[in-house]
Order: sequence, then structure tokens, then C-alpha cells
Amino acid sequence: MMQLETFFTVPEQTRLLIFAVLLGIPLGVVFDVLRTLRLLLPHGKLAAALEDVAFLLLWAGALLCFSTVLARGEFRGYYVMGSVLGFLLYRCTLGCVTVPLLGRVLAGIFGSLRRLFRPLFHGVVRICTPLHRKFGHFAKLFRKASFFSHLPLQRDRMVAQTRHLGPLGLGQILLVRSE
Repeated sequence: MMQLETFFTVPEQTRLLIFAVLLGIPLGVVFDVLRTLRLLLPHGKLAAALEDVAFLLLWAGALLCFSTVLARGEFRGYYVMGSVLGFLLYRCTLGCVTVPLLGRVLAGIFGSLRRLFRPLFHGVVRICTPLHRKFGHFAKLFRKASFFSHLPLQRDRMVAQTRHLGPLGLGQILLVRSE
């Protein structure tokens, strides 16, 4: 009668470690793509943090799939260490070349898209400019109607005015009731 095997042999563990190292390489490529997009399209700290969290969730999902498919659902610490090692090997070797190359490729794609959509943008500007000149006074009317006009604070609005004091332009803020 054959018993169920509950442990990995040394050759199986070595194979899993090599596969974990190989798993780190595509994760490094994804990281470089995100990094290149961050360089080409600058955005705030919150968006960068969300990208980092999404990348870490992708990494965790990749490790979960790795352990499910290749390791009978058993999760071991050396899978994480192997993927980190593969990620670092990629970053120290091909990653140095990939980011400038990806930057050039993506800059070319963005430039082509910019040239492709430039006539559309100029058409929209040509249409909107005369409309703004003709109907721009309506925008001023809508700006005056306030969403919070029913609140008592809006009726007694305090307006800040500054009075310059001295050559440095230091100002004192005076609150004046608007009427």
C-alpha cells in the first residue's frame, strides 16, 4: 500500500527554488514598467502608493499561484526568498538596461499618440473658443449660484483682504463682511 508523501525531497525543493527565482524575473519587468510609467507620467504620492500596493498584491498573488500550481498548495519561505532573489538579479543585470529602453519606447508611443490626437484636440479648441466667447457669460451666472446657498454661513460670508505692510510685502489679513 502506497502512503501519501507529505514532504518535498531535496531535488524537488531545489527545483521549486529555481522556479521561484525565475518567478522574480517577470515581477521585476512589471516593476520596471510601473517605474517607467511613473517617470513619464508624474503623479502624486497617493497614486504612487496605490501603485506600490497594487504591485505587492500582484506579487502575493503570483506567489499564491506558484505555491498552488507547483508546490501542492504548500507555502514555504524559500519561495519568497527565491522570488526576491530573482527580482534582485533582474534589477541588477537587465533592469539597468530595461528602464532607459522602456522610457524611449513609451516616450515614442506617447509622442505618436500625441501627434495622432493633435488634430482632434485643435478641432475641439476651435469649436470651444467661439462658443466660450459667445456663451461665456452663462458660466459666470452658474458660478454665482452656490450649492450651499441655503446655509447661514453663505449669507454672512467673510472675505479675506490683505493689506501690505513694508517692503517685504508681509501682509495682515483683515476679515471683512461682504454685502
